[in-house]
Amino acid sequence: MTDHAHDHAPSIFARQPVLTGIAVGVGSLAPHFFLPPAASLGFAAVLIGLIAGVYFGFAVVNGSPREQFIEFNVAGGFVIAGLLGMLLWPIALPLAYLGHAAWDFAHHNRARLALVAIPQWYVPWCVVIDVIVGFGLIALWTAHGV
Repeated sequence: MTDHAHDHAPSIFARQPVLTGIAVGVGSLAPHFFLPPAASLGFAAVLIGLIAGVYFGFAVVNGSPREQFIEFNVAGGFVIAGLLGMLLWPIALPLAYLGHAAWDFAHHNRARLALVAIPQWYVPWCVVIDVIVGFGLIALWTAHGV
């Protein structure tokens, strides 16, 4: 008997990473237009922690103990940045999103860094989301005096 659990067509995210990244990025930014400042900060902090945790998930599934250690600690750093942004210094949040875009690029196979293997489509997908949310938060919060 064969295992057909992975016999399926690539997801829309894999087929159209930039387009779906734009949709998810805009969708992730949209609630901030309706939330009061404190809730917007909290939402941004939770979301950056969630985004950063995905790489730890890749490491748990595909990675060595070393890669799991790296991804867990880097995700923890983004969670700390989220808390700092929420509680003390709001600009830390959009900077964390932009910093996460750099972390995405570090995982690109051409970077030749010893980091956990991820699907190739995931890098541009996540970069687009991070950039939209990071720059979007800077613009929105600057306009609203956050």
